[in-house]
Amino acid sequence: MDTGILHSKPLAELHAHLTTSIPPHVFWHIAQSEGYKLPKRDYKEFENYIVLSPERKLTLREYLDEIYHPILDKLSSGARALEKGVYEGLGGAYRSNNITLLELRTNPLKHNREGEVDLDHAIMAMLRGMERALLEYPKLKAGLIFCLDRQFSYEKNKIIVEKAVKYHRRGVIAIDFANYNTRLFHFRDYTDLISYARQHGLKVTAHSGETEDTNDMWDCLEHAKPDRIGHGIKAAYDKELMKELVKRDITLEVCPLGNLMTKAVENDDEMKFIIRTLLENGVKFTINTDWPETVANAHLSDQIQYLREKNILTEEEIDRTIRWAFDASFINLPNPHDNLYL
Repeated sequence: MDTGILHSKPLAELHAHLTTSIPPHVFWHIAQSEGYKLPKRDYKEFENYIVLSPERKLTLREYLDEIYHPILDKLSSGARALEKGVYEGLGGAYRSNNITLLELRTNPLKHNREGEVDLDHAIMAMLRGMERALLEYPKLKAGLIFCLDRQFSYEKNKIIVEKAVKYHRRGVIAIDFANYNTRLFHFRDYTDLISYARQHGLKVTAHSGETEDTNDMWDCLEHAKPDRIGHGIKAAYDKELMKELVKRDITLEVCPLGNLMTKAVENDDEMKFIIRTLLENGVKFTINTDWPETVANAHLSDQIQYLREKNILTEEEIDRTIRWAFDASFINLPNPHDNLYL
């Protein structure tokens, strides 16, 4: 594939997490600057430790519990790290992949050192990082999605929604439900909070149908009534669910290489089955990275190249998913010709 041709096309990224959009060398720099003790003393060993690849796969739970939350969230906590992380993530995506629209998601309570950092200071640092990138790259549009955590209490998640509402005018565009399920989490408990978010202009997406069965997706549809669903790949195994997604015009945020590296999808054949089944049943989906810097060779152009080389999608179908991504974006600037929320 001629990657130059691909890079000339503007791309939209709707599902990328802040923590895993920060390049390993930036994490290393933050750790050395702040004096953090890391599990590896050599940079290359550290990089290999935090980056998944076909040679080193971990389940979603393993990666979240062993690396993502205890190490990477910690390194990207605090005002200086957050501003740098958002700035580097957005600018790097535009420069390397011609991503002109990027929705970056994060849980601010995972980046305030368990209350040691004032939450408003942490959020303002993210916004400063985003605004720096937008000023440098005027063709780039971006927004932040605040993730609620399925393992948090309702009270902690309510704080996140309240902050999302408070900073909506500065570029917080939606709320999300993230992390893997616990028996204590139910979408029905959040209907009032979701309504409150919607009343204040926020959109709603939710991680669902990635590793769990489709019961979680049905529950999500009934109680959260999301505008989009993160991943949603299990829908390919439920014809009635696919019909419902089409009926409600819900777009899925599919992340091919991330799902392979976290063993949510077994192999290329299953990935092809999932994507072809969604397409053939009329389900709209977008191609995303999820973890662009902590999965090897998983930038958005790499995801698209993978789908092309494995004969999973044709050129016309790839272009269609790119259009769907721009159409499904939550970014709605007051002035559509500008990229700042000021």
